[in-house]
Amino acid sequence: MGTYDTIFMTAGGQEQRDEQVAQEVYDSGYYYESALFADPTDWGEKIFFRYGVDNRRFQSYSADIEVSLWGKSRQDAGFLGHKVQDLISQQLEIAAFGKDQLEWVVDTGELEPEFVEYAVIIKRGELEGRIILSINSIYDYPTEPVPVPAG
Repeated sequence: MGTYDTIFMTAGGQEQRDEQVAQEVYDSGYYYESALFADPTDWGEKIFFRYGVDNRRFQSYSADIEVSLWGKSRQDAGFLGHKVQDLISQQLEIAAFGKDQLEWVVDTGELEPEFVEYAVIIKRGELEGRIILSINSIYDYPTEPVPVPAG
């Protein structure tokens, strides 16, 4: 009994699934569980998200859902950095023993390469979940072979 959530993340043809994304938050702001880590994806790829909520209760369930993208640069002192953009903000209404699903896309090619970390924050009512995106830097791999000097 209760409400349960599941996130599906697809990038590079690989789907990753995690359950119980949104967790209760301590009053001091610390999380019960650490953040989820998305499988690595290459810069310029799109990451497709499906977020499902399953209401396994005898009464209907409603909550405000807010999904946002956060970026952290080397200069950011805060844990999460700063908000880059809002992705979803809507009311979710689910009948008893019903389900609902939201979808969105993060295009890594539109993100700033100088950020060292990106995270998707999902808030469902008082619950919050974090998904750390692992994006292979555009600076990690040369685009053309580099000749080795004779020596």
